[in-house]
This record gives sequence, structure tokens and C-alpha cells, in this order.
Amino acid sequence: MTKEQLKALAVQAVEDAKDELIAIGRHLQSIPETGYHEVKTSSYMAEQLQKCGLTVTTGLALTGLCAKAEGREAAVSESAAGSQRINIGVMGELDSLVMPNRKGADPVTGAFHGCGHHAQLTTVIGTAFALARTGLVKELDGDVTFFGVPAEESVEAEYRKELVREGKIRFTTGKAEFIRLGVMDDVDMVFMSHVMGNEPAPHSWIGHNWNGVINKSIRFTGKAAHAGLAPWDGINALQAAVEAINHVNALRVTFREEDHVRIHFIITKGGSSSNVIPDDVRMEMGVRAASVSALTEVNRRVNEAIRLGAQVVGAGVEIIEDNFYLPCIQSRDLGEVYHRNATAILGPEAAENVFGSFRGSSTDSSALASLMPLIHPYFGGAVGSPHGADFEIVNEYAAYVVPAKIAAAAIVDLLWDGAKEARRIKEAFTPAIKSKEEFLAIAERYSDRKAE
Repeated sequence: MTKEQLKALAVQAVEDAKDELIAIGRHLQSIPETGYHEVKTSSYMAEQLQKCGLTVTTGLALTGLCAKAEGREAAVSESAAGSQRINIGVMGELDSLVMPNRKGADPVTGAFHGCGHHAQLTTVIGTAFALARTGLVKELDGDVTFFGVPAEESVEAEYRKELVREGKIRFTTGKAEFIRLGVMDDVDMVFMSHVMGNEPAPHSWIGHNWNGVINKSIRFTGKAAHAGLAPWDGINALQAAVEAINHVNALRVTFREEDHVRIHFIITKGGSSSNVIPDDVRMEMGVRAASVSALTEVNRRVNEAIRLGAQVVGAGVEIIEDNFYLPCIQSRDLGEVYHRNATAILGPEAAENVFGSFRGSSTDSSALASLMPLIHPYFGGAVGSPHGADFEIVNEYAAYVVPAKIAAAAIVDLLWDGAKEARRIKEAFTPAIKSKEEFLAIAERYSDRKAE
């Protein structure tokens, strides 16, 4: 069998399963769960992978899972004799957002798939259908591991910190946990995917980069007093928070456009009663930028502004930095393989190479991208904006079926002929962080620690 024949069979296998995949996508959308709560989602995904004849390992970082499809035994060509066996990861995120006002949100938890992670999982399952259920992976010179990883979205910070205190996790995001636990130790490169808003037709974009982010929890402490009788006897922690917000906002005009700075926050506790001067006020905040140097400097200035806001009214303040995402830079070499297959399947007008462009958002996929080649292409199939009130998947074929076709075809390219293409990409890759140990040291510095 030639490589092109194998690719055609893999793509056709996904097409033949399109109705099944659309049903899977719909079911996953109907059971949204937030990070480290994804019990139903993980169980359902495991069932689908087991139907492909795979042995599934569950309970990774509480709710995560993986299943390896092994290629043929002669996994290296003569020219690569003695080389380590290549293992490509295909990964989807198990978690949802909290959007209680959205139609379709869980009536108890408020969870809703407003970012399309259920489409990622459907892509993982569709790729498994193409390569594992058909047995085609046995024609390839390497392995493919299918992952469901928990807790990408930065939500429910207090719940996650409690899990850390209980020793159930060390890091609040799933990919850092996977790295810590050694789940990724034998993986050489990673495929992900994401549905893009505002494009209902089948479409592919490869090459966006993402901001890094530092997420933090802030507590302002004051002194309670009667708000009408003797407000001067109190210290208003809410006013301290307001002053801090104003000082942070005053910084915005000083940020350079090329640093793509974003700062956003919510007040999670504003006081207990309107007739009592608030003495305990809580905030959550994210600070984002496009490089580690910019992120570090902006974060320092934001912390100074927060402390100044507290100082103005004489309140106390504690800033706890909860977690840290590096900027995420996709592998251009891996992206080019992917883009060639996207172009072949969708046509040149619907397959865009956008390397060099930047998104203001962030992803914990950066943890993996800092250590190994990773791609995170976007796809059509949805309207509205992810995380927005209007986000909706309207073209299920584009969102659930097309990404699996492209992933399966690209993996054939990578693992054909002794996995020559995958080895070339792996050898050419320069990691942003030199080792797993170095990454874990960085993650520790920004995990539930008091800001300097």
C-alpha cells in the first residue's frame, strides 16, 4: 500500500463515520463539566476509545485519560535503526466554561461548552476511528496516543486551590499536571484543534500564537464599621479594590501594541451588607502578554498598582499568583505538514497559513509547546465568539468531522517510511524550556504563591 492510498483510507474512514461523530459531538456538548469535575465526559470518551480496541488509562490528574495505538513492530527504517520509537499525541480538553445564563447550560453547575472543547474531543475520537478502529495504524512506523486532558479553562480558582491543599493535584491546570505525572514523557509531538467563531463553513487556520498569562487572586482587608452612623471608623476594603482597579486601568495607555497586553478581573466578594463598611473583598485577575519579559514586567507594575490602591485607603492587601501560562508558539515545521493536508482536503481558499499572527487569549497548551513540537489549528463550524453569549456550533460536519480527517492524513505523512518526517521535525525543534524539570520549577514559582 502506498502512503497516498493509506491516507485516502483514513480520510474515508472518518467520512464513513460522520453521522456517528456528529452524534458523539452532540452528546459531549450535552454533558458539560468544569475542570477536575469531568467525570461523565471522561467516562464517555473512554468508552469511545475502547470501542476502537484500545486499552484506556483513566484517572490521570483526577479525570484525564489516554490510550495508545501502536504502529507496526518494525517501527524504524534501516536509516533510523536504533532510534527511539516516535509517539504522536492527539489531545482534546475535557472541560467547559461556567455560563449559567446560556441556553443548554447545566441547570445545577452552570457549566456550558462555550469554547467548543467537546469538538476537540470529537476530533480525537474521529482520529482514533480513522487509525485505530480500522487497524491502519499498523501500517505506520510509530505510535499514536489519544488524550483527554482536564482543566484548561481558568475557572473555579478556589475549588482548584482546595484540591492542591488536599494533595490531590499540584498544579491547577491539566497539562502541567500531565507533565508532572510523567504522562507526556514518551510523547514526541502533539496535535490539538479548536473551533473558531464567526466561520460556519469548513475552514482551517494554522499558526496563531497565544499570550502568556499570570492568574492571581487578591484579598483586600479593612475594618468594619456602620456605613451610615460612623463610616470614618472603618477602612473600606471595597474602596481599596476600586482604587486598585483605577490604578491598573491608568497603566493601559503605557503598554506597547506589540506586547499584546490584556488585563481583566472580577470582584468575587464585595462585602456582606450594604450598611457595613466592607472589611473583606476578593478579586480574581488575569495579566497577559506576548513574551515572558513583557509579561513579567507588566505583572510587576500591576502588582504595584494594586498595592497602591490599598495604600490610598489604608487597607491591607494580599496577592496570590495562582498559575502561569507561558506564551504558546506553534511548531512551524509541524504546521506545514498539517497545512498541506488541510489544503488537499479543503482546497487552498479554505486552508489558511497564518504563522506570525497573534491571539490575545492564552492556553495551557504552552506547557507542552515549550517542550515539544505542538500545533493547535482552528476550524470553522461555529458562529459568534468563543466564551461569548453568541457562540454556537452551526455546522457540525465542519466542527466534528473535518478536523479528524486532516489530523489522520497528517499523521500518516509523519509516520510513513520509518517516521522520517516526524523525526526530522523532532530533531530540528528547539525547545523554549530545556527540560521537564526546568518547566516544573517555573510552574512551582507561579503556583499558589504570594506575589513578590
